[in-house]
Amino acid sequence: MTALYEVSKLSVDLLASGNGLCAQLIQRHLTINILQDIDISIAAGEILGVVGESGSGKTTLARSMLGLQPVSGGTMCFDGREVASRTDFSNLRRNSAFMFQDPVASLSPRMKVGALVVEPLVIQRRPMANAAEKAKELLERVGLPASIAGRFPHELSGGQARRVCVARALALNPRLVIADEPTAGLDVSVQGEILNLMTGLKKTLGLAFMIITHNLAMVRHVSDRIAILYLGRLMETGPTREVFARPAHPYTRSLIASEPQPDPRKRRVDLAIKGEIPSVLARPPGCAFHTRCTLAQQRCKEESPLPQSLPGGRTVRCHFPEQQPSTT
Repeated sequence: MTALYEVSKLSVDLLASGNGLCAQLIQRHLTINILQDIDISIAAGEILGVVGESGSGKTTLARSMLGLQPVSGGTMCFDGREVASRTDFSNLRRNSAFMFQDPVASLSPRMKVGALVVEPLVIQRRPMANAAEKAKELLERVGLPASIAGRFPHELSGGQARRVCVARALALNPRLVIADEPTAGLDVSVQGEILNLMTGLKKTLGLAFMIITHNLAMVRHVSDRIAILYLGRLMETGPTREVFARPAHPYTRSLIASEPQPDPRKRRVDLAIKGEIPSVLARPPGCAFHTRCTLAQQRCKEESPLPQSLPGGRTVRCHFPEQQPSTT
C-alpha cells in the first residue's frame, strides 16, 4: 500500500529551559532528546493508532509531522514529495488537519459554531459562495443539525463539541487528520458514536487518520495499524490485529495485559509495568525500557536494539522479541 505520509529516522531535540536543573543544562548548552529514529507511514484511507504512556512523545510526534515543532533530523514525505521547506509545509497543512484533545478549549469562545467550522476556509482564502450554507453542509456531514451553527462552544455538549471539531477539520477537504485523544472525557456511548463517525469518513472520503491515545480498546476497535511509543522510541509497529494477537515487545504485552477485561471469568495476567517512566533528562542507556522490563538482560542495558522485521508485517525494537515471561 502506497504511503500518503512517510516519516523516516525522525529525531527531535529541544534546548533545555526553565529553572533549577534545566537552567544548569542551558549553561552547558545541552539539549534534550525527545524523539529518536522514528519510522512511521500512513496510507490513504487508513487509521494509524499511536499509543504510549504520558511523556512518550506522542504529541511531539504529531506536532513535528505538521511542521509545528522543528525537527533535528530525518525526512518527511507527503504524497511522494519531501517536506523540507516552508512552502512544502504550507501545502501539507492545506491537506491536513489537527483535532485537539480538549474540543471546547480549542474553539474560540467569541465565535459561533457556524463561523468556527468555516474559519479554515477563510484563513486559507478559499472561495465560498455562501458561508452559512457551507457551515450547514459541514455540520450535517458530521451528524449535527444546522441549528447548532448559531450556538457558542460553551453551549455544546461534549459529543457535540467533538463533532464540531471534526466538521472544522473537514472544511479544507484534507487527506490526513491527526486526532489527539478524540474520545477523551466522553461517555462510552458517545465515544462509540465519534469512532463510528471517523471510520465512516475514512471509508466515504478516503481520509487517513492518525489517532493519539491511551485507550487500547479504542485502538483495537478502529485502527488498521498501531505504533507503540516509549520515551521517544518506537518500540513496535504493525497491523493492529497482529500486534494484539502476538505482541512481540515486553512493553506492548504489558500495555495489552493491563487493559480491563469485560468478562469477569477471564483472569488478567499480572504483567503490570513496574516503576515510573524515566525522565528524558536521565535517559537510560541501551534499550530505553530496560529499567522496567522483567526480561532485561545485560545486553539490554548496554546496547540499543535495532528494528527487526517479524512475520505479519510487524517491526519491533527488542533484542529478544516474542520472549514470554517465566511463570515460575
